[in-house]
Amino acid sequence: MNFAEAKVKFDTEYKNKKFIQKSLVTVDGKFVENIKIVDVNGNPNEEYYKWQFIYALIASNLYSRDYIGTEIYFPKGNIKSSPIKIDAVIFSSLEWIDFYKKYREENDQDALNRLRQLVICVIEFKRNDKKIEHVFNSQIKASIKEPDGDFILGIYYDTGRLYLFKKIKNEITRYDNSKNFLTSQRILEKYQLEITDPYYMIPSFSDLMKRNSNILINKSKLKVEDLDIVHTITDENIKTALSQILKTLESVSLFNEEGYQILIQMIAMKIFDEKQSDLHGSFIRFYIEESENLHDTLSNKEVQAFISRMQDLFSEAKRYYKNILSTNRIDWKNIRHVRVATEIVKHFEKYSFVRSRRSDLYQLVFYNFATKFKKDENAQFLTPLPIIEFMVNIVNPRRTETVCDPCCGIGDFLSMSYVNANAKLDDRNLYGFDKDYDMTVLAQLNMLLNGDGNAIIKYVPDTGSINQKLSSDGDIVTLDNQIHNSGNWDNWFDSTELMKYDVILTNPPFGKGRSLDLSNPVHKKLAELYELYHLYVQENPKAGLDLGVVFLENAVRTIKEGGRFGIVLSNSIASTNTWAFVREWLIKNVRVVALFDLPPNVFAETGVNTTIIVAYKPSQKRLQELINNNYSVFIREIHNVGYVKKTSNRNVIFEKDYLLNEETFETIINEFGESVLNEDFSKVVEEFKDWCLFQEAELKKLFLE
Repeated sequence: MNFAEAKVKFDTEYKNKKFIQKSLVTVDGKFVENIKIVDVNGNPNEEYYKWQFIYALIASNLYSRDYIGTEIYFPKGNIKSSPIKIDAVIFSSLEWIDFYKKYREENDQDALNRLRQLVICVIEFKRNDKKIEHVFNSQIKASIKEPDGDFILGIYYDTGRLYLFKKIKNEITRYDNSKNFLTSQRILEKYQLEITDPYYMIPSFSDLMKRNSNILINKSKLKVEDLDIVHTITDENIKTALSQILKTLESVSLFNEEGYQILIQMIAMKIFDEKQSDLHGSFIRFYIEESENLHDTLSNKEVQAFISRMQDLFSEAKRYYKNILSTNRIDWKNIRHVRVATEIVKHFEKYSFVRSRRSDLYQLVFYNFATKFKKDENAQFLTPLPIIEFMVNIVNPRRTETVCDPCCGIGDFLSMSYVNANAKLDDRNLYGFDKDYDMTVLAQLNMLLNGDGNAIIKYVPDTGSINQKLSSDGDIVTLDNQIHNSGNWDNWFDSTELMKYDVILTNPPFGKGRSLDLSNPVHKKLAELYELYHLYVQENPKAGLDLGVVFLENAVRTIKEGGRFGIVLSNSIASTNTWAFVREWLIKNVRVVALFDLPPNVFAETGVNTTIIVAYKPSQKRLQELINNNYSVFIREIHNVGYVKKTSNRNVIFEKDYLLNEETFETIINEFGESVLNEDFSKVVEEFKDWCLFQEAELKKLFLE
């Protein structure tokens, strides 16, 4: 039973009762009876929520009852000072109760000192208190300062709203580092106090004991579960680590492609190391001892021990990750390379990438590294994760199906397809293509984290997948204008057969400035491979053909009969007269399933209105039957996407947008204690699934099973 389920169980048992017969834990050192849990109006009072929280802690097995005490008194200052009452305290040892009684009954200073050393968590409770910043300043800070431990958890629980804090060596911050903006002068903004913590983030007793013990000092005995989880790319600690790595790259003149490849391979080694530890219970090898740090020479015995450990790790990882580690980019006899590798290990060793919330690692790498390595122009082509997840949920890639993204970038669609299928998709059935080599490397890294690293990611230089296709033998073949013009791609003079896919998910380049220049002979030859080009020039003798149109036809031609696709395009292709011939062509070739209009400014590029088109390809005979029956199309306009696009130092950041209570302006929380995002996707997916139930059998099978 998890915390949220235990909370519901408490409500079921006590919602119609006025009293709890006996306290679940001690109150000021002793058990008490007949605790009133309603106010004068019969509504739950503060005591109700206190015992609800403690019940859920115990029932979810996060903490045992004997380690918890409520209404714990500590003196302010010396032992004779007036006491401060803390609503609840969790201790590290069962001895606490003896020390507490001795202090309370005898004013024993030694007992008080020992008691302060045993505290690992302090908890404050309220009921519908609207001034979180006031409670933080007046109670939470005061309570969390009382214990003597180096790491103390602070919890504030107000009518189901959970806030987690931590004290590390007298510095108090939010437990989730992504909520800390310590340079801000405003308390609300500094600690993001308007955003709650989900219940699943409450650390267990064993988690806190690890934080407060010396168990992690021996790095050679660590396992993956002993590492810190990366919460988000806004984590201040991670930002500091990234900054230090970049400085080292600059200092040894490796702030270039060479340094970038070293970084990528080191991260691949770390992912492999963590996965081996997770799978086999082995100790982590991606670490560096203080004595192994490189100073002046590679001949140092300790430095060589580090190098040997990394070389062994690389050799093992290479057997599994053949693509990304096929060529060793790290020269262990080059002092500059070793210095960079040392710095990467030093700053990443304490974090777990594998156990991080999904998608955080490759966002971390792309936004903080790829853009630094002169990739600013590619940031505009990244698809925000909420849109990717929405499209994957709609199109529904399944177990044995092949999934392709013809312009995959960092591989988000492939990664999300794998994750959402609960690892039931085979990595080897995932295909990605991109004309930027560094993007394909990042895509491989992405799939290492979320899959098993065997996705087929192909670098197709220059013209990309516009005219370069994958054959069924696994080779890249180039379309020939003499025989493949106007979409005649299956006509080959030899045994070549093009690969066809069950699912295509893609967000290709499209819109103004991203067209084939028809005055350029090379671009014109590319365009001529597409039937839509020939229809275009009949009616629109213009200079450019939108790449969105090109990749739409590519999707139609490269899915199997019975296959389906989801593609993001400029809204003009789905709506304006200029592109009416495209829509007519599309209807003749596929069964259009859904159109989703997205609001402006959801992508990095400002002001582009976009539409997601979803369709599947029945046989021509069946398609004509559906057309004759006047099939219906699911159409929705998305207004809220759950994030707001912002730009910082030329990097695009998608900041979460939460749903607010119109009366209190607090974030609305769900049954898991999470602040709810202001997004339409969840509801639209449900509506789409309901709509599918009343459509033809083929559609139901593709989109619901």
